[in-house]
Amino acid sequence: MMSNVPSPPLVLAAVLLSLPLPGCAPSVDGGAEDAGDGPYRILVSNDDGIGSPGIQELADALSEVGEVTVVAPCGQRSGSSMAVDLRQELRLMPYEVGGEARGHCVDATPAGAVLLAIEALAPEGGFDLVVSGINAGANVGDLSHMSGTVGAAMMGAYYGIPAVAASLGDARDFGYAAAFMATFVEEVRRRPPLPGVVLSVNIPSTTEAGTEGVAVAGMGGSYLVFGYEEGEPEEGARVFRPRLSLEDNHPPGSDSEAYAAGMITVTPLRYDWTDAELVRELASWGLDHRVGGRP
Repeated sequence: MMSNVPSPPLVLAAVLLSLPLPGCAPSVDGGAEDAGDGPYRILVSNDDGIGSPGIQELADALSEVGEVTVVAPCGQRSGSSMAVDLRQELRLMPYEVGGEARGHCVDATPAGAVLLAIEALAPEGGFDLVVSGINAGANVGDLSHMSGTVGAAMMGAYYGIPAVAASLGDARDFGYAAAFMATFVEEVRRRPPLPGVVLSVNIPSTTEAGTEGVAVAGMGGSYLVFGYEEGEPEEGARVFRPRLSLEDNHPPGSDSEAYAAGMITVTPLRYDWTDAELVRELASWGLDHRVGGRP
């Protein structure tokens, strides 16, 4: 369902690093190398599976910023949002490429993989940052609610760890997106988001030349709609196939509008979905637990 509430105006920047991001703590003195006394410990996960080139290139790029631990689902788990499966045992397995250790995979949802990594592999003092991605496909607008990429980052926010979700719309080459995310994470290290906030970054293009700039904007609208369409029945059961279609619903000032215009979008998302104003309104209803006098 689309909201009719007007979105705030876009904040545009040719260079993101000059902007204080909404929902972020004030900058500290010094650069990224001065942000802490010890190593900067980054947990990397995703929802496309550990074999995705997006997570591997992201991990390589972030290794220039801090100490990277990679834990991700063993296979594709897109659309999982923040779901976790607490009904079965999980098996954490090393993942190698050409004999080189490239992290661990677990047969779990993206959020479940992050949860397990925080509990089983966190270094002394814990992780300093959770980065989820780079997802193959954008997660702007209302699609963020269903995104396993965002859900993995939200699990970090649940634990009070600064968190970032990264997605690439034109997912043919992750090189530029990974380089941008390394630069972005250096800035996040200097100005970490407040507890319970995920910074969702969506990159439309595979090149710097194909990118129009950076927009810090609120979540809104759609660029992709999915559902189901009915096919031929099988043995008495109705059969429904997934359906995906592009949507041109980009409210003014929204992240989906900026993304459609070729801009990298940065959107602060809160773990706490509470509508504070409506809490006050509902409290004025005088609700009563007694039902005996109900008409």
